Amino acid sequence: MTVEQSKNKALCNKLLSVVLPDAIKFTKMLFESAIFNFQSLLTVILLLICTCAYIRSLAPSLLDKNKTGLLGIFWKCARIGERKSPYVAVCCVVMAFSILFVQ
Repeated sequence: MTVEQSKNKALCNKLLSVVLPDAIKFTKMLFESAIFNFQSLLTVILLLICTCAYIRSLAPSLLDKNKTGLLGIFWKCARIGERKSPYVAVCCVVMAFSILFVQ
């Protein structure tokens, strides 16, 4: 491992240790409020898929080590985001249009 790779890994770990607890609290709050509204639930699921795919593109080993269990949901969302990216992108555009102009 080169010095640059180790610096990048340390920076990524530091960023995740700062951002991840707040992101989990925010996701929990969104999910609890979205459980009673179908469109909000779809928005939360779409955001989860996009976020997991983005995190996996930055740090693949973070999600790849948890392929089963509760944390395996994040790995599955990342796989959906990667493999079905044109469909996910279309869903993002449709959801944005719906939120901006329909509501």
